[in-house]
Amino acid sequence: MPNISSIHHCYGCSLCATVCSKKIISITLNKNGFYEPTITDTTQCTDCSLCMEVCAFANKELANNDNRPIKSYAAWSKEYAVQRKCSSGGAGYELGRTLMAQGYEVCGVRYNAEAGRAEHYIASTPEELIPAIGSKYIQSYTLDGFCAIDRKRKYLVTGTPCQIDSFRRYIRKFRVEDNFVLMDFFCHSVPSMWVWNKYLRMVEQVTGKVNYASWRNKHTGWHDSWAMGIDGEKTAEKMDWHDSYNLLIREKKSFFNSRLSQGDVFYNLFLGDFCCNRACQKNCKYKYDVSPR
Repeated sequence: MPNISSIHHCYGCSLCATVCSKKIISITLNKNGFYEPTITDTTQCTDCSLCMEVCAFANKELANNDNRPIKSYAAWSKEYAVQRKCSSGGAGYELGRTLMAQGYEVCGVRYNAEAGRAEHYIASTPEELIPAIGSKYIQSYTLDGFCAIDRKRKYLVTGTPCQIDSFRRYIRKFRVEDNFVLMDFFCHSVPSMWVWNKYLRMVEQVTGKVNYASWRNKHTGWHDSWAMGIDGEKTAEKMDWHDSYNLLIREKKSFFNSRLSQGDVFYNLFLGDFCCNRACQKNCKYKYDVSPR
């Protein structure tokens, strides 16, 4: 099999498109709302098979399959503000800014409210890393972020286990593993982007166009954190009488907060496995105590 033309319902990591020298692989949402590769011009394919070699979905074994004993540690940020902002203890953010002090950049994930999606991007300073704080419980679009990586520089790359497994295959092909620190996490799966888009349309009836979203925020406390916090651009307007002038007062921007404990639709669909990727449910190689790192 020379290329990924027959790969469907995969992990959607986009490393096939990243490695393609002809740039003829596009990553788009399939009919079920998950990222999937498509070859846009088969006549330019050179049958190099690099797209298949870096694909974690097409290879049954893990890229880093040395069966080393797993050691566990507990860690959290000493800064309360970081703890408050992060979904858990802030260990990922602290690792990122620690490595930045050693000359690394970070390829992490932020939420792009304009595009309505999570996406990988490059952060070069601790300030630029802030949007990567917090979990994003939707599938991330990786292509732009991965393509922005200069393989001669040093990076911390974070992602789901399948994304990291494919990324290791990619940097191994170019013999640059020593330039990278890879970090994955326990992953439930990814929900359909069509479900997320439908949820946004529902929320926007309250907030107007969404300009910020946070998952697992702590607005309702640490122990009820399966919550959604969404800011919108809609403002309430009212007239007030002051000093003989009618003043138009714009009230605070709208805020939507919803919790699983109160029946949030998105969390119920996602955590109930009603809208998850087929590859996550049937082909995941990284469950339980298996890590691609």
